[in-house]
Amino acid sequence: MGRKVVLTLHRNDLRLHDNELIHAAHDSSHKDVTHVLPLYVFDERFVELSGFPGYDREGPEARTRLCGFWRTGAFRARFLVDGVYDMRSSLRQRGSDLLLRFGKMETVTTDVVKALIENGDDVREVFLQKEFYTEELAIERKLRKALREIGVELRTFDQVPLIHVDDLPFAPEAMPDVFTPFRKRIENLHRLGRPPFPIPSPFKPYPQPPSNSQPWPGYGTHIELEHRGLEYVLHCLLRPLQDTFQLRAASEGKNQKSAFPYAGGETPALERLEWYFKEGDPPPVARYKETRNGLLGHSYSTKLSPFLAFGFISPRMIVKALDEYDERWRSTQNTYWIRFELLWRDYFLYAARKFGSKLFTLGGFEERTDPKQAAIKTQPGWWKQWDQDQPLVGETDKEQPAVRWMQGKTGVPFVDANMAELRESGFMSNRGRQNVASFLTKDLQIDWRLGAEFFESHLIDYEPSNNWGNWAYIAGVGNDPRASRQFNPVKQGNDYDPYGDYVRTWLPQLSAVPTNRIQCPWILSDVDFNNYIPKDSYPRKPVIEQPGWKAHYTRRGPSKQGVPNRNERAKNLGPVIMGAAAAREQWKKLNGVSAGTQTAGAETDGSSRRRETKLNGLVRAEAKQNGGGATRERCLE
Repeated sequence: MGRKVVLTLHRNDLRLHDNELIHAAHDSSHKDVTHVLPLYVFDERFVELSGFPGYDREGPEARTRLCGFWRTGAFRARFLVDGVYDMRSSLRQRGSDLLLRFGKMETVTTDVVKALIENGDDVREVFLQKEFYTEELAIERKLRKALREIGVELRTFDQVPLIHVDDLPFAPEAMPDVFTPFRKRIENLHRLGRPPFPIPSPFKPYPQPPSNSQPWPGYGTHIELEHRGLEYVLHCLLRPLQDTFQLRAASEGKNQKSAFPYAGGETPALERLEWYFKEGDPPPVARYKETRNGLLGHSYSTKLSPFLAFGFISPRMIVKALDEYDERWRSTQNTYWIRFELLWRDYFLYAARKFGSKLFTLGGFEERTDPKQAAIKTQPGWWKQWDQDQPLVGETDKEQPAVRWMQGKTGVPFVDANMAELRESGFMSNRGRQNVASFLTKDLQIDWRLGAEFFESHLIDYEPSNNWGNWAYIAGVGNDPRASRQFNPVKQGNDYDPYGDYVRTWLPQLSAVPTNRIQCPWILSDVDFNNYIPKDSYPRKPVIEQPGWKAHYTRRGPSKQGVPNRNERAKNLGPVIMGAAAAREQWKKLNGVSAGTQTAGAETDGSSRRRETKLNGLVRAEAKQNGGGATRERCLE
């Protein structure tokens, strides 16, 4: 008698806990299902597969549409592979497995189902997580059509957002266009999200292929991919990225400076959740409101966004942890703001469903909500364009403002430090994202989609709705009534990096610059600039200087909510920050300058340290007397 099989096809739901696909497939009440086949397909449209020997692609390279960046860069590829193999390990511990294949999801899945049917198996359904974006929905339609042609149904599960679509207090197509009304109506619900699904036990058996000579179809079989393991797959995925800076950074292993040093997968995600909400007395979550605008260290924010992006953890599991914390500590002062960020995520998800392809157009959501304004902002000349004859992929024209922004060489330290962190670690704080996006779109006035695609390629925690929605928001073409907001990077640097720790960490060539000039080194005299900064290591002048910056060249101290207190600062920094002299030597080593070489006229290390100590003392004294407002956070980190 043939086996009765359900196939669970996984995309961004690479976990066992709170996974409705897995829960439904292994439900013991479903007696008509005897075996479950989990499948993950590395889709050639999203990850570049040309590094696999003999791979025969069906379509073009996996590059972004406008600028031609790799859609999945080195850091996210590593994080993805970690998570795929973590899920496979968890399934094998339960007597199951995860079939890995490469190609187009709809083609590979249909071929696997056909092989089961030809083997005499009864394939009842294919289970799939419902997505929100036009490209993924088009793939889903193709898959549904192909499966129906062979008599198999596709069943989708809506489990990406915190608030299930059936629990919304409005029809999805009638959701409020602005976040605040959306949030207020959601917060009036009796419960914020449904209870998470438990991991089923026991698991139904994995349907082994009919024989060793006839393994499951699809690319990978003929090179025994099932036995090659994580490192081989990762090597093949990274091979096409040889010409990129981020590959060189990723290949060096975990960056000790990174605020996100974690491997991908459900296991690390749950460990992080446990640590953040339960480790310590009180745990780190108790300081979230105070530290969430931090820039350095592992504990200033939840660091859950990358795990959410791949579905290594569910938003409902985070809310469960929040509820448990509230019950134990009888406090919601900090946990409210984490729920707030999860609602921002839901808002962008449902906005993507409502507005469809407008998420990715130059005029953004505004093309639907305010067509007249969108027409003005999409006319020629509103946005500056880069030289189309100079490809951005290779970053060849270093004088182009767009390229200087990507390389972190704008001459504005707070912007450049954030871009350096992104390029060297695949992560950037929410504070940093707002600033670099504002700089590209408002100061340089460059087409915001370049920034969105650059982030898509480089960020570990890339999600289409969060990324493109936030970029449109900053660019002034989203659903924001305050579309004219523009960040002042000098003021922001003074507020959120008042001692220069962050800039010195990611721009070590600036480590000797006095603290009162670290955010605006261009105002140094030529003599001082050459004394403090190694020759040709940093731009002498910024790519642009706005009149409004000058009021903040004389620093006034940090924002009250901008940085952690002194004890929290020391805890976050740990071994990350090095002395000015050590940082200069590190920069020289990285750039091939002799370690014994000293820039002409530079101070000795001792005098530099004495000057820096004195300046830091003055800054700390000022910081006690001055503060500033914090801007609204936009996404969970």
